[in-house]
Amino acid sequence: MYKILNTRGLGIGGRQNELIELALTYKFDGVEIDMEDLLGRHDALGKEFACQFLKSAKKLDMGTFRLPINFGSSEEAFKKAIGKIETILSLADELGAKRCFVELETNSPTDSFQENFDTHRTRLAEVAEIFATHDIKIGVYLKAVGATDVEGQFKFIQTAEEVLTLVKTIGNDNLGVCLDLFEWQAGGGTVDQIKALLASNSVTEVRLADLKEGADASSVEKADRVAIPASEQNSVSYQVMQLLIAAGYEGAISASTDSVSFTADGRDPVLEKISKVLDQLAEGLDPAVVAAESEAAAAAAEAAAEAGEDSEDGVEAPAADGGDAEKDAEPAAAQ
Repeated sequence: MYKILNTRGLGIGGRQNELIELALTYKFDGVEIDMEDLLGRHDALGKEFACQFLKSAKKLDMGTFRLPINFGSSEEAFKKAIGKIETILSLADELGAKRCFVELETNSPTDSFQENFDTHRTRLAEVAEIFATHDIKIGVYLKAVGATDVEGQFKFIQTAEEVLTLVKTIGNDNLGVCLDLFEWQAGGGTVDQIKALLASNSVTEVRLADLKEGADASSVEKADRVAIPASEQNSVSYQVMQLLIAAGYEGAISASTDSVSFTADGRDPVLEKISKVLDQLAEGLDPAVVAAESEAAAAAAEAAAEAGEDSEDGVEAPAADGGDAEKDAEPAAAQ
């Protein structure tokens, strides 16, 4: 498996050079591409210009991108979006991208759940077939946080179970789940469901995140996201990584980030820590346990150093058995 730097919440927009610099600085293996930005660059100045910065980063894999298509739009709008697929595939091939993800709208102003479901099933199957010819997998991304009923609109997919039903109904090997653990938990998803997805090779990429302790699982908010995955021992992120290792998963992993992840400590320190934590998780370690052991070792070293300083200042440490060291030494001196 390899770690990707995704752009969500970073606030860098289309600045490819900044994204590349961050990925290289903090030793990520790949990046999430902003395909909408690439399309704009391509339409303005051509493919070479659109890809120049990303292609210059020889050490980086172009790991994933959001497919800019609304699969629940009108027939006219969908046909217009589909018209850009060849350009999207050309750009993806140029950059060596092998996976993308689709975000589904959680409500529809016109179609009932079943009508919308049938539309998505047909359109996703069609696009998955096309992308399979370019060896690019599509992952369906669940948006559960903030997905509420909207007055005058029909509810659509908002839970993990509904995503699983859609993917299973389509039944295309090139279509799976882009697994964001924060959204997955908010949508009622379980670790056992993830185990089943791995068994069927239906996970296209994994974005690690945990809920804050005490968060209400029935009404998760953005502020309930823990900025660094696996901050608590035996977290969901750690449990899922153990499953990935056991399953021999070779795909992309990343941290599920948002702007809220960077407000407290700033972007760079958080990215540095995220990169380190992802490495530890990929090695099968629990970062929270590693951190606790490191803190304990540091505290012991500090205590030992302070004891040494006291000894140098002429303050003797108590005898190991709790007795008077000076009296215990007298018989030996008499001999």
